[in-house]
Amino acid sequence: MEGRPPTWVSWRSTDPYLAEAFFDPRSSSSLSAFTRWIDQDPITADNGFLASYKQVELVALGCGLAFRALWIAQFPDRYSDVPAHIINSPYPFSEYDQLGHSIHDLLAGYAETYVAFILLNY
Repeated sequence: MEGRPPTWVSWRSTDPYLAEAFFDPRSSSSLSAFTRWIDQDPITADNGFLASYKQVELVALGCGLAFRALWIAQFPDRYSDVPAHIINSPYPFSEYDQLGHSIHDLLAGYAETYVAFILLNY
């Protein structure tokens, strides 16, 4: 597995919103950095099999947090005490859709595995 996720991809945070670094495209903790990590296929281990549960869980967590951050930036009036860095997000809402495509590409290699597993257990 290549690289590490951005620092915000963690279960340790108690902050209700992602930090300003996520919304800074030049930051190593930005949405762009997360997308680059996803593009490195962090759910596949060196042997070509699915990575550990912990690793896959981090990928899922990161996806959920990124989707939520983009959603809140688009609809901040639905949330309370939204920080200015989120309200002034530089990301257009099309990034939400693009993130979905990146995740689809990441999971595409496992689609047949999932079907085969279901068929074997049916």
